[in-house]
Amino acid sequence: MSIAISGPEIITLGCRLNLAESQALAQQLGDQENLVIVNSCAVTNEAVRQTRQAIRKARRRRPEARIIVTGCAAQVEPENFAAMPEIDAVLGNSEKQQPLLFGHGLNEKIRVADIMAVHQTAPHLATAFC
Repeated sequence: MSIAISGPEIITLGCRLNLAESQALAQQLGDQENLVIVNSCAVTNEAVRQTRQAIRKARRRRPEARIIVTGCAAQVEPENFAAMPEIDAVLGNSEKQQPLLFGHGLNEKIRVADIMAVHQTAPHLATAFC
């Protein structure tokens, strides 16, 4: 599925959570016209293959656009996606919640945090144990 309002084009693969996150990204990113975001899925090998295919099609369709891949496939295979010549940047699942990273200011091609390491706790959950 591809979401294209006036702003970035967002290609969404996979689950309903990805669809909801893609809609939120479209609203947050506003008018960034020359941007394609591929919100990937890794639930099966076929989903990863479809993600790669969507990336290649997006580059052929929009050769001048900045292409950023995010989502689960990007989270588990960041180096493999970064090696694709069509991709400008790879963002992990927690990083896709930071709209500033989708701009041209990103210095690294890969920005993927270890989602298995806890860096923060949700304060509203912590009070339940008091």
